[in-house]
Amino acid sequence: HDYESDYSEGIRTSNDLYQFCKSAVHTPSLLGDGSGGLLTLSVSTTYASKVPKELCHSHYTALTVKNSLVDSVRELRDDGERPDVDVYDADVPIVAVIRGRRIDNGRRRDWRQRERNHHYEANFQAEEEDSLVADVDIYRCLHSGGSAHRRGYRKMSSEDSDDAVIHRAAMKESLAAGLLLQAGWDKLVNAARGDGMGAVLIDPMAGSATLPVEAALIACDMAPGLSRIASWRSGDGSRNPHRYPPAIRWKSFSDIETWDELLNDATSRAMTGMKFASSSMGNGKNNVSIYCNEKNPGAAQLARSSIKNAGVTRIVSLSEGDCIDWNLEKDDGISCTIPSRTIFVSNPPWGKRLSQDIDDSWVNLREFIRREATGCEVWVLSGNKDLTKILRMKKSKSMAIRTADEELKWLQYHVFQKREVSV
Repeated sequence: HDYESDYSEGIRTSNDLYQFCKSAVHTPSLLGDGSGGLLTLSVSTTYASKVPKELCHSHYTALTVKNSLVDSVRELRDDGERPDVDVYDADVPIVAVIRGRRIDNGRRRDWRQRERNHHYEANFQAEEEDSLVADVDIYRCLHSGGSAHRRGYRKMSSEDSDDAVIHRAAMKESLAAGLLLQAGWDKLVNAARGDGMGAVLIDPMAGSATLPVEAALIACDMAPGLSRIASWRSGDGSRNPHRYPPAIRWKSFSDIETWDELLNDATSRAMTGMKFASSSMGNGKNNVSIYCNEKNPGAAQLARSSIKNAGVTRIVSLSEGDCIDWNLEKDDGISCTIPSRTIFVSNPPWGKRLSQDIDDSWVNLREFIRREATGCEVWVLSGNKDLTKILRMKKSKSMAIRTADEELKWLQYHVFQKREVSV
């Protein structure tokens, strides 16, 4: 594109940002060539580091980017109209990524003078601000309706239903799916498809059942986006942004038939997968069985809601109570586990501040594993090595996980049959 100004030295002011967007963004490919109907847009910002003072307010920075883009569209059109803003379901959701950096302004700083001269301190801070610039990248999003890690089966606000609201610190669905793949759950399910010997997953401390539900979706070969489409509700009859995402509304997109084929194929695979997972092996067990347990009544309510909303009640069973009292034998005396075909997973409480309740939870988890998981592999997520020691087990594998500001470990254990000691 033709740049009216050289922004290689960075952007300092809102006017710089406005002019940069007008000159650097090819508006016809983003919002249309000025003919035909107008596409709606939205603009959000994200910051990677400290930026110049005039650009640090996210709302006004997004407003500057928006004004620049819509003014460019107006200049292209004979009728002088501007695109409308739709913050909920824009045709073109735009994200401006603002990265701050410092440049050398050629001024020598006397650090010793700064320490003994308050007047110099003020000048120094002004120079520091003067050396701060921003680089800006403009992206358009393929989807809208919130972060793509959300599947739609968890209740995120009190307006969704009468159920309890998921805790904002709950494990992300995408993280749960990644942990399960690392544990080999998908491989175990594929083995069950081939030999008919079944696959079992057990979570004794399920919380809101994120791990069990994600395990069910993997077992059913259900694409994550399908549950977003199915669970979306609108009180005003507006368009489903997951069924009709922004990308298929762009003027450069002309293959809606391919999108529909992809959706139909994903739906067919999910239906086939559910039929397989919920079918009986002939011994009273399904091809895929997922058992979970939760002690806290509020968390159990969330778990029950998520299992129902995800449509996996046929393969996920929920029990309530302390895991130390959870017996995996069915009424007929047959164990829920299948030797060499069962994976135990758990995300027990691991707060930085230790308490007797947390310690007791890990002790109970240890006793449950020793009693019920013989001959199986166990995966435990922990953010506190002191708590992990309570298990008194030798780990087989350790995988480092970083989520938000937490450093976690996904730990694998193999539980072997205790040898009898002869006297």
